[in-house]
Parts: sequence; C-alpha cells; structure tokens
Amino acid sequence: MSFTQLCKNLPKYVFSLLVVMTQTGPLAAQDGPQYAAIDHIEFFVTDLERSLKFYTRLFGNDLWKNNQTERRYLRLGNSYMALEQREAAKVDHVCFGVNNFDIAVVHSFLDMQGIAWQDYPSGNDLRVDDRDGTRTQLAQNGTWKQLSQTTASPQSYPQAEAPVFSPLVLDEIFLSVTNLEVDSLFYSRLLNQTGTLQAGSLWFDIGNARLRLTQAPVGQPPGVNYFAVSVSTTDLGAAAEAVFAAGGIIETILPDGFSFWDPDGHRVLVRTVALF
Repeated sequence: MSFTQLCKNLPKYVFSLLVVMTQTGPLAAQDGPQYAAIDHIEFFVTDLERSLKFYTRLFGNDLWKNNQTERRYLRLGNSYMALEQREAAKVDHVCFGVNNFDIAVVHSFLDMQGIAWQDYPSGNDLRVDDRDGTRTQLAQNGTWKQLSQTTASPQSYPQAEAPVFSPLVLDEIFLSVTNLEVDSLFYSRLLNQTGTLQAGSLWFDIGNARLRLTQAPVGQPPGVNYFAVSVSTTDLGAAAEAVFAAGGIIETILPDGFSFWDPDGHRVLVRTVALF
C-alpha cells in the first residue's frame, strides 16, 4: 500500500500528524529532551487545610511547606503533588521531568519545533502553553530533591490512621483539548514523537509514564481531565470506602483500581497495575 493510500484510511487528525512529522522530523532522539517521568502536578484548592487532611489521609504525610508561601508539596513515591489555596480550584500545570536538563539545549529544541516558551524566574526551568492555555513545565527530573535546597522545609502532619495507599509514581495525565487534529501536533512536537492511537485517544510516552490526549466533549472545557497515581497492591474495596469516608466521591471501580473526585472536584485515578 502506498503512503497516499494509507493516509486515506486514517482519521483526519492522524493524517495531518503524519504529514507534519514527515516534513519536519521528528528530530533524532538525542537532539530532543530525554523525558524521564511526570515529575509533579500542581493544582489550586479552595480550602488548603481540608485538602491536606484529605490527601495525607490517602497518600501519607511526607509533606513539605514552601519557605515563602503557603504552598505544600506531598510526595507520591517518585513524583509529587503541589497544592496552593485559591478562590477557584483548577490544575495550574503539569511538570515533565527531563534527564540531564540543560535549559539552553531545551530552548534550542523548542525554537526548532516552533514552540513558544517562557523561563521561570529561577532560570532552572521553563513553561510552554498549548492553544487552550494548558501549561506544561519542563525541568530537571526529580525536583523533589531540589525542594530541600532553598525552596521548602519538611512539615509533619498529624495522622490518626495509616495512609490508605502507598504511592509509587504519577503514571498518567489525561488531557482533553479543543481540537485533537490541531492540538495533537503541538504535543507531538513538544514530546518529539507521533503518539499511539488507541480507542480515540493519542498516547505519548513520558519515560515511565504517559500522556493521554483526547478531544474535549462538546460543552466541556479542555484541560486536565484526571491524573493517575500508581500504588502498591491494596484491598481496593476497603480503600474505596476509606476514600469516601475521607471526603472523596467514588466514580468508577476498575479491576485494578478506581477513580474518584476530591473535595474540590479534581478527578484522580489510583491503580495497582502500572500502565506499562
């Protein structure tokens, strides 16, 4: 089958993606950032104390406090979440960890891919925004270790019971976009790969994790749909009851985990089997 015949049998957005990647790359693997993991996710909550009580009950009290603000950092195995109080709850950004991060090299890569970027004040990391305003941070992988240098200090949080889960890592971000045909091109350039089409979503590897990209349903805003945490094997029935008792709303029970909404409506998926 010829390339033209093949493209005629593909969804329109996959055809567009093939055309762009045929014309522009992708770059050789060594020329782009070496993505290692989802380093962290940061989101706003409407009641910080309530959210800290909820999430430490679920994932333990390996908690740090920012030295200059009320922002908190809760470790999730090899990843972490950052929480900050605001009037409206929302996900602020997701950070992709890069091995041997060199900001000048990443600048050059993003310029070649035609992606606008903005450095953070520290000069050690940067951000890129997609067309919907969803923000991705790029930084050295393992920024949890950097928090102890000048950013944050440990903070104990009282717990009457053992945590529900033993978290291992953030292993998936599910992101919806306004136009999958167009927006998939942005992420293919950012991640230097075409992605894999499965059940209407495009999946991109991020080291030991994945980004799932899908079209936002009509009437629903684009953005982070959920984040997933891989956890050690546990009694899922008892865990679901504990999450509900802590203030979560259980959504769907799966063979290897379940999804729920936190008190602010952030959607979370926990599972005992890693994606891959």
